[in-house]
Amino acid sequence: MERMDLLIPSLLTKKNEMTDAKILIVEDEILIAEDLKDLLNSLGFQNIAMVHDKQSALQAFETFRPQIALLDVHLENEADGIVIGQHLSENKTCQFIYVTAHSDVEMVKKIIQTNPAGYITKPVKKSDLFASVSIALGKTNANKNVVSKIQIKDGYDIVLIDAQTIRYIEAEGNYLNIFCDDKKYVVRQSLDAFLEEAKNDILYRIHRSYAVNIQKVVRYSKKEIFLKDMALPVSRNIKDEFDNLMKSKI
Repeated sequence: MERMDLLIPSLLTKKNEMTDAKILIVEDEILIAEDLKDLLNSLGFQNIAMVHDKQSALQAFETFRPQIALLDVHLENEADGIVIGQHLSENKTCQFIYVTAHSDVEMVKKIIQTNPAGYITKPVKKSDLFASVSIALGKTNANKNVVSKIQIKDGYDIVLIDAQTIRYIEAEGNYLNIFCDDKKYVVRQSLDAFLEEAKNDILYRIHRSYAVNIQKVVRYSKKEIFLKDMALPVSRNIKDEFDNLMKSKI
């Protein structure tokens, strides 16, 4: 048993928020992906998703919205993992850690250019995994509240909205109705573009026409979510994902 194993349980007991982190494993070898998941489970992490190719990974960043991604460098194509890492770095989607059996100098140079949170070689040691994920989560928590204000145009003015005050957002043609606690704003923008610019985990798309502040949800079903004084529809294709999201926040 590695000496780090003696420290891990007490560290996770003191920092229970770590075990609530959403972690995405991007690995084309299913057995290795399962091994990584088992290691994470043994460290107390339970909110884990796995995908096995680049396209599924890019989709999972939009739907699962992980805080940490474990990326195999070699997927279907030789450098698919690095392409994903570059995408995550450019869009500031989440912290990511490379997991690879290759450690030649040229590969490491390419990896460093994407600014990952860590780099682990296979076979993965439990202590290395714990250390890398802990560091990545530390960076995530440090940046968690950076985007608390959202910029919108109100006439000729730029208005800064506190994301915490947004109740829900409704798409109506080429416009958005942004319903806040004390005011409604109307902006000319798509819902996709607004959520991409906002980059705030509390705003979650529940329907093609609606996004909601999950902190404002008081109850929900497979078909609807309920705010204090109203109900909004939930799309069938995200009902299970939304249920998992809400359970992870309780």
